[in-house]
Amino acid sequence: MLKKIKIQGLFGKFDYEIELKQEGLTILTGPNGYGKTTILKIFDAVANADEKFFKQLPFQLIVLEDDGIKISKAKGDLNIIRPPEDNTLKKDAITQLQEEWPERFSSLLQIADNLWCDQKTGAYYTIKDLEKQFIAAGVTRRDASDAVLQLHLIISLLPFFRDIYFIKEQRLIRRSKNSHPREAMLERSVSTFEEYIKELNAREAMPEHFTLTIEEYTKELARILNGMLAYASKLGQELDSSFPKRLFDETNGLSEEEFKKRYDVIQDKQKALQSYGLSKTTEDSRPFFKPENAKALLVYLNDTEKKLAVFDPLLQKLQVFASILNDRAFAFKKLQIAPEFGFKFQTEDGQEITLSNLSSGEQQTVVVWYELIFRAKPNTLVLIDEPEISLHVAWQKEMIRDLLKIVQLQKLKIIIATHSPQIIGIYWDLVVDLYDLSKGCPHDYERLPEEEKC
Repeated sequence: MLKKIKIQGLFGKFDYEIELKQEGLTILTGPNGYGKTTILKIFDAVANADEKFFKQLPFQLIVLEDDGIKISKAKGDLNIIRPPEDNTLKKDAITQLQEEWPERFSSLLQIADNLWCDQKTGAYYTIKDLEKQFIAAGVTRRDASDAVLQLHLIISLLPFFRDIYFIKEQRLIRRSKNSHPREAMLERSVSTFEEYIKELNAREAMPEHFTLTIEEYTKELARILNGMLAYASKLGQELDSSFPKRLFDETNGLSEEEFKKRYDVIQDKQKALQSYGLSKTTEDSRPFFKPENAKALLVYLNDTEKKLAVFDPLLQKLQVFASILNDRAFAFKKLQIAPEFGFKFQTEDGQEITLSNLSSGEQQTVVVWYELIFRAKPNTLVLIDEPEISLHVAWQKEMIRDLLKIVQLQKLKIIIATHSPQIIGIYWDLVVDLYDLSKGCPHDYERLPEEEKC
């Protein structure tokens, strides 16, 4: 697991030794020009095998400690040392599918532990379904330079570099997928390199199309919610079809006290799901306990708990997402979530607000938290550049507290780069200040007594 990054000769000037905080959240600060954003880009470049980035970046040595990776450069030539092969951590088949065959599999979105949605076709797949496609595809790595290949191999060795999620400074608009030159190339068959370049130049000359990120995400959440409903319905049908047999085979019963306790938990969960349009159960459907029905009620409770359990990870995310946004005190607005529309905001008198009419700060808030909660996979290293952009000071003061919740919920490591003392607030123990490091101060500088500081 990555714990430290050492950088020598960054911009020909800076030597840094940055320890990632055990709490899972590290805050990079420092004056402009000291490399906060560049350090985030270094992590991103390793994850994306971006040889060009390292060739252009002025540095002497980058060491990712505890993962055994060293990237050095002499006279423009990269040299990469990686851990021995017996430490290999292979990527899962789906991640490899998306990387090796983006034209076929990049649209896959994971919406549950064992459920994926193809956002192009609307079809839903289990992991087993996708692994069959993986085998059928006969995935092989494309030709690459030695440096790029080495970087790809590095990624396959690192738990925290299997997935990097970079939330960049510009995050409110997105380039339309169908306008991306590389993806456009994959839609056509070109037989020669010259044809490829000609087509690429033609696509680059075409006008670009952009959409609001927040509008894309509300559609995406609708697909996630509908996918979970479809998955739960399928499971429910399977359980219902075998109910008679399991009822006859059941030999145990339960007490009235146990029934009430378990049913109250079920009812609370159903109410929570109802608030997001994921359950239509009403109070009138409550079964009553009778001793002669104890066996049937036990099977009923077991089945209902299984049906509702598939929603647990998603429900937890929805509750955190809604809680953070509704607690943000958006000016006279309330978040609504449902499968029909994903999410939207309404005024206090029930009037819907067009997402494009939200302020830039409100859109920034929605986009950042959506990406952290619904898009960043567990065991991902998340990079956030300037989270304070367009945010009111009161919202900035709440951000680290909420980020620490997300670290626990999503099992993430997060590095943010910020200029804002309001973002930091009381969390100076999570700060790594690049100015202090450049002056030779220790990494735990902020925890030192005043008389021991530089």
